[in-house]
Amino acid sequence: MLDVMEGGPKLRRWYGSDSSVGDGTGASGDENGDETAAYGDADADEDDDDVELNLPKTSILVTNADGALGESIVVQLILAKASVVAACEAEQIVGAETRFGPYVNVVSNSMSAGARLNGVRAMVVTDALEEDLLAACVRRGVKHVVLVSSAKSAGGGLFPSANEKARRDKTREELAKRSGVALTIIRPCSVKSSPSQGREIRFGQGDTLTGEVSMEDLAEVCARALTRPPKPGESLEFEVSNGAAAAERDWKALFAPLVIV
Repeated sequence: MLDVMEGGPKLRRWYGSDSSVGDGTGASGDENGDETAAYGDADADEDDDDVELNLPKTSILVTNADGALGESIVVQLILAKASVVAACEAEQIVGAETRFGPYVNVVSNSMSAGARLNGVRAMVVTDALEEDLLAACVRRGVKHVVLVSSAKSAGGGLFPSANEKARRDKTREELAKRSGVALTIIRPCSVKSSPSQGREIRFGQGDTLTGEVSMEDLAEVCARALTRPPKPGESLEFEVSNGAAAAERDWKALFAPLVIV
């Protein structure tokens, strides 16, 4: 779906919002067609991005947005008309801008932690939890962190990915709790890439839930959790899986019984 969206702001900055064909100038606007200045300006713009700015905190940062789960969460937030910042590896920036188009601000993981949080009020972490990024959340006043972890019953398979291994690392949870930022910890059971075909979503607490959950449904749970932050210093922790039968989803009823600690 996102592949057909128009290019993002950095693509437009590099290639120009209007065509220069036939106007007698090169891509850089130099009459001699010297393109080196244009690429030099692009590099300078990248450097200018790596600055902490005091912007209104309205956006949601999604880490590892070039990964399958991160991208699914970004899509859910786009559908919810949220302001999204997608953090990717530097070599994935152009591809992410092409997929997400003008709906998302894509930033590089090579930027400083503080600069990645410009205008950010909440963060969803789907991979390894960077201590400097968490410290920057505290310093810059990020209000809510949603941490995707892993249920005890979740199997990693024979060849778990680096992100799956990171999500099973329980030290991430303890580190996030010590930050004092309002925290939601979501522990999915075994995550499957295939859609659930509308199967019910189940929440549990106490790490006793078993089964599997589709990646699409997990992404929607993350998006829904962002609308229900606990208080600073508190954490909401729960497991999630799909049930066996299709069912209409009552999100208020799903979240209501959960106990905040």
